[in-house]
Formats: sequence, structure tokens, C-alpha cells
Amino acid sequence: MASPLRFRTWPITATKNIFPLLQEMGLKLTAEEIDGTSFSCGAKPTFSEALVSVGSTGRGGTGSFISDNGLIITNWHVAHEAVRVASLAADKDYLADGFSANGQADEIKSPYECWITTSCVDVSERVMAVIKAEPDPLKRANAVRDCTQAIAAEAQKVATPDGSEGSVRCDVQEMLPNESYVLFTKTRLLDVRIVYSPPKSLGNFGGDTDNFEWPRHTADFALLRAYASPDGAPATYSEQNVPYKPRSSIVVSQSGAENDDFVFLLGFPGSTMRYAPVSRLRFEDEVTVPARVADFGRKLSMISKHEKVSPEAALKLKGHKKGLGNEYKRCKGKIVMMRKLGLIKERAAEETALIAKAGEEAKKVLDRLTAIYGELKEMSAFTAAQDALQGIYGGSGVLSAGNLLNEYVNHEFAKADEERESRFRERNLAILVKYFKNRLNDVVLPYDCEDIADAIKGASVFDELSGFADIIGDDIQAACATSHEVLSANLEKAMAGDAAAMEVVKNDRFVRAAGSMYDAYVRNRDKERALISERDELFAKLIELMRAHSGKNVVFYPDCNGTLRISAGHVSGYRAADAVQHLSKTTLAGVLDKAGDAKAGGGGDVHEFDCPDRLVDLVQRDPSKAETPCCLLYSTDTVGGNSGSPVMNANGELVAVNFDRQRQGLMNEYKWSSHFSRSIGVDVRFVLFLVGVYDSNERILKEMLRK
Repeated sequence: MASPLRFRTWPITATKNIFPLLQEMGLKLTAEEIDGTSFSCGAKPTFSEALVSVGSTGRGGTGSFISDNGLIITNWHVAHEAVRVASLAADKDYLADGFSANGQADEIKSPYECWITTSCVDVSERVMAVIKAEPDPLKRANAVRDCTQAIAAEAQKVATPDGSEGSVRCDVQEMLPNESYVLFTKTRLLDVRIVYSPPKSLGNFGGDTDNFEWPRHTADFALLRAYASPDGAPATYSEQNVPYKPRSSIVVSQSGAENDDFVFLLGFPGSTMRYAPVSRLRFEDEVTVPARVADFGRKLSMISKHEKVSPEAALKLKGHKKGLGNEYKRCKGKIVMMRKLGLIKERAAEETALIAKAGEEAKKVLDRLTAIYGELKEMSAFTAAQDALQGIYGGSGVLSAGNLLNEYVNHEFAKADEERESRFRERNLAILVKYFKNRLNDVVLPYDCEDIADAIKGASVFDELSGFADIIGDDIQAACATSHEVLSANLEKAMAGDAAAMEVVKNDRFVRAAGSMYDAYVRNRDKERALISERDELFAKLIELMRAHSGKNVVFYPDCNGTLRISAGHVSGYRAADAVQHLSKTTLAGVLDKAGDAKAGGGGDVHEFDCPDRLVDLVQRDPSKAETPCCLLYSTDTVGGNSGSPVMNANGELVAVNFDRQRQGLMNEYKWSSHFSRSIGVDVRFVLFLVGVYDSNERILKEMLRK
């Protein structure tokens, strides 16, 4: 059932094991030069140390150091939130206009953090002891939660003997359910600034029309810089901070890559389900994905209406619009490709073959998994209504904050820290507060009010949720405006345990409304948690059976889970459809062609293909510039979270920055295929052209090229 080709992405700690394969594919480095988490590298830098996860809470995408002065390259869409927040603060639209810092003093403060993975330690034995000791699924799930949080908290204290726990982050990640658990330690860089961002017309060229499509011509890259205190230690923003000196950085190639060249990348891919049984795939196909398509489509329609209220409203909603738009198209494409490529039929054949080999034991496991997903399906309508009242997936920030504060001030605050839900433990509160402050800062009241009205309407069919509407009342607009003001003023203080602030929020209408459904929420949460706990136990048995009846050389690598991984492939086109063969490289000539066609009414939204006149003039003055490579296509195994991953050649030089997959590659969450899985990166030659020629920023260009 498990093929050696089930993965082309592996945990960073597997680098040594897969090294013969990488070498055969074309890698010219050693495993020790790549993985800095598993070897005693001493003073020798490794490529993994040049990698950062980047975002407002240290997560969201991938970046990499490309200079010894903390310069980071990532995607335009990964940096989008940082640039959006900077635009609001400066009352300038850096997203639309772009930004290029003339000197370090001009680099713009951002809300982002960067996390460097420094070590990976197997803690499976300790976690498995807890799992084996508790037969009850719900109690077992809670015991695993407590155990993994305790391990992480202990490690964080050991890693920061001076008490500066904010500079280090430790987390235990499940690699294989009920089998493998790893403690990841990360250095947190807390001062990250914006150095360069192309205008939206280039950084998002093609917009939603070209998203998950090939050929692409998008300059989806941005440059950030990490800063530290004068002594080199991680520190929050200060004018006295200096550029961070990373242990390792990646050399930028000036020659890029060509067809058939070996490439590899490192990054933090979010999630895959390569071993998912048919029951889970059907749940995705029939429940999860269609529900998200409907929900995201509704919210995008609301955004298109309310972003017109004012330029400020448009900027505040751009984050939701970008994220929801991407997920909307991804989900629609994913469900089409799952059905078109017959994934469920293929997986069903694998299960039939396993039952033929393993007998009744395999059948019992698969039948119970089917029953569990049947129960989850029965719960799904109530869960969706409850989620809507909690403002998740880009919903109302007021709903979201009201639920957070109800759960914390009325239920979790009084508990001992080791008994709290994970996100409410002391070590996690600062990150939690930062996220929810950002959500409240971005509230656009007309959007929130419409989302609240829709959520209340959807919940009206469930008696357990009916009290919510009664507390909010008929005047949603007035209630929302008042609560937004109250929660914005008191959230941080209430989460810090300030008694007066806690009393204020306890009396807030949205906090009280959240309280009216809290018991139902807990019952539903615990039922789902117990089912997932039982599912994981069965999944572990399924993997055990698959191992027993697979070839000796088949290794069951873990699914992606947001931790550091390596992938490898070759620059390669593919057969897209009957009589359609896609090549592996696009050029600047294609940018001008698409822009010209859109203006002439020949296709696409003119605004999505609105190439800057300055770029058109530049190419017309020197037609040779039209041959500048724009994007590359390659056969690595990537999913969400690999955005910003450095694509490197056999010698470890940067040749592209990963930012997307083509339509067939949407299947990567479930399956990788050498025939149709392709990733897309912005060619480093396009990056250098825009920084050095289009924007004439010699300072940044010289730093990138180490001159």
C-alpha cells in the first residue's frame, strides 16, 4: 500500500537516510551540510540554519537568509500582511505601489517574527508511555496534550537559563499518530523589517485568474531583514538594534536553472494526508471541502462589497481577501482534481489489497474508521454553525475575540496552568494575545455585522445555539460597535489577569453570548476530540499493518505538519492535457503578452494583468530584456507552507523562490506524482532584474550578490 514514491518531501532529520537518493538525483552536497538539527556541526554552517518560518506569530510561510546581514527572501504573498500593516500605519499603499528601501534606516518596522529551527529531539518514548497508560480516548487525548505541553515548557526553560523565554520557542509535534513525537526548538527573531516589495501589479501579476495555473509570470518575492540587539541576541524592535548575523546564508545564483537541472528546497509545509483511508478522503470530498468553498465564497462576496467603504477598509480587508481567495480557488481545484484523477478509487484498491494480505484485522480497522467519519459527518452541520459564531476562517473579529475572552476569563483563568487548554497556558498567551489584537485592529464594522447576522441565521436551527441571538439583540450594528470598542480596550489587560478589565469583558454582550453556547461547545469539542483520538489509535494500527505487508525497503515517512522538511526534484515541464505540453520556464515577454491581451480585451481581468507602464517602456527600449526568465517549473513535492521556500541547485545556490503549484499539483496534499506534481518558483534572474534594473537599488543588489 505504501510506495517509496508516496513522498518527495521528507523531515529534515531524514536527510541522512535519503542521501543516496538525493545524490543519485544530482545533489553535490553532503547530508551534514544540509541538516543542522541532527548532526554536531560545530562551527560549520548548514543550510537548515539559513531557513526561517516567517509570519506575524512566526508561522505562515518560509524564508531564507541570503546575506550575512540578516537579509531574508520570501514571497510577496507571505510578506503581504507585513506590508499591509505598514501601509495602514503610514497611510501609504505599499501593497499597490511597492517599496524599496534606499538605506537600512529606511527599512520599515513590521509585526513579523522569524523562527529558526535549531534542534529536533525524539521524545516518543515519554509520550507513548502516556498513550499506553490511558485506554479512554478523551482522557488519552487530554493526557497527550498535557504531556507534550510539559515537555515543551521544560525544554524552553532549559534553553533560556537567563529567563528570556521570549527568544526561544519549543513545541512537540506529532509525526506519526500514537508512534512518533519530536521536540522542535526554534530561535525567535522578534524584529523583522521590510526591505523591498514589488508593487501588486508585479508581485501578484495574474491575480486569482493565474493562481494555481501555468504558465506564470508573477514576481512573487519580497525582501525582509531580521534585526537583533547590539550584542546579537534576539530582541523586540528598537532603533538601537542592528542587522542579525545568521550562522548560515544561501548564495544567490546569477545564472538560475535550466530544464532537467536538479533542484532541492527546504521549508515548512503545512499538512498532507498521504496515508488517509478512503473514509477520510470521502469526508474531505463530501463535507470539508464543499463547506469551505461555500463559506469562503460567501465571505469573498461580502469583502467585495465592504472594501469599497473607504481606502482604509480596503486595506484592512486585504488580508482576509488574499487568504480566502487563495483557499477558495485551492479548494475548488482540489476537489476537481481528486475526482478527475480517481484518487478515492485508487485508495480503495489499495485497501482491498491490504485486506487480502492482512485479513480481518485490517477490515475491522477500516470499518471502524468509516464509522468514525460517519459520526463526524453527522456532527458537521452543528460544528459549522458553532464555528461561524466563533468567527473562524476570516469571519468577524468581534465574534472571535468574544469567544476567546469568554473561554479564558470565565473558564480557563482559574485553572492551574498545567490543566488549561494548550493555547491558554502561560507560555502561549503572548502569541495568542498578539494574534487577537491584530484581528480587532482589522475589524471593518459593516463586514463584521453582516458576518454576525449570517452566523446567527445559520445557528438558528439549533436550540443549543439560540441563546446567542437573544443576547446580541436586533441591533447588531450597535452591539458590534460597542463590543469592538470594549474588547479592543480591554483584551490585552484581561488576558494578563487584570481584575478590572476581566470584569468589564465579562459583561460585554459578545462575551456573554459566547458564554450562552459554551457548554454545547465543550460537549461538541470533547466528542470530536475523543473520536479523533480513537481515529489516531486506529491509524497507528493501519500503518503497522501496512508496514508488515510492504516491501523491506519501504519507509513510512510522516505527513507534513508545519515542521522543517526537504524536497527534491528537477526543472521539468509536463503534459497538461491532450496536445498541450507545458515547458519549464517563462520569460518577461509573457508578462507583456498577457498585459497586452488583457488591455485589448483578449482575456483576463485587466486589473489582474495591469503591468506597470515603466516596465513596458524599459523592455521596449531594450528588447533583449524580454528574454529575462520569470518563473520556473519543477517536480518537487510542496504544499501550503512551502511558500517562500528557497529553491537551490545541486551546489546549494538559490535559483528560485517557491510560491505556488499548478492545478494538477493541488493533489499534493493527498499524493505526489512525477507525472503531474509541479511546483512554481519566481526565477532568481527576475528577482535580480527587478531589484537592480527596474528599481535601480544598487545597495540591495550588491548585498544579494555579496559584492
